[in-house]
Amino acid sequence: MIDPVILMVCIASATIIALASTAPKWREPSRFRASLDAFALLPAFAVTPFSFAFPALEAAGAIGLLFADTRMVSAIVLTALFALFGAALAINVLRGHTDIDCGCTGFIAASASRSIGWWHVARAAMLAALAAAALIPASGRALVWFDYLSAGACTLFAVAAWFTLDVLLLNLPKLDSLRNS
Repeated sequence: MIDPVILMVCIASATIIALASTAPKWREPSRFRASLDAFALLPAFAVTPFSFAFPALEAAGAIGLLFADTRMVSAIVLTALFALFGAALAINVLRGHTDIDCGCTGFIAASASRSIGWWHVARAAMLAALAAAALIPASGRALVWFDYLSAGACTLFAVAAWFTLDVLLLNLPKLDSLRNS
């Protein structure tokens, strides 16, 4: 059992992050398709359909997390998507194929990094764990007004921390070049 406030924070954070990550995939489908193609894990005929199916499932899963009736299925879908994405990232890092755009940079996708690494794999694993938290049943304790205030503040903090990590990962190649100069 999980405290209902923690569950609310996990659900709200996963929903916001997943929807923010989906937006650039819809806005620039050719860029996401190119990222998937660069991963070199799908046959050529599957890249285009998958480039549309992935963001559709991601958006549906994120919205479904908000409703108790669809929460379990949505959490499973999102966890599977993020785990699959993390596995694809890990395979490419292990192959040494790190000079690709991950296709996952949220609202800052327009200036996305052309480099992936183990931090990106860890990021995908953290997102899968965040979505999987929605599978844990909440304890039956009664909520008070302060719980809702806490959940809102914690969600804002978690989402801000997540997008700060996005910016750090985006600038990691630049930081490495500065450190090595």
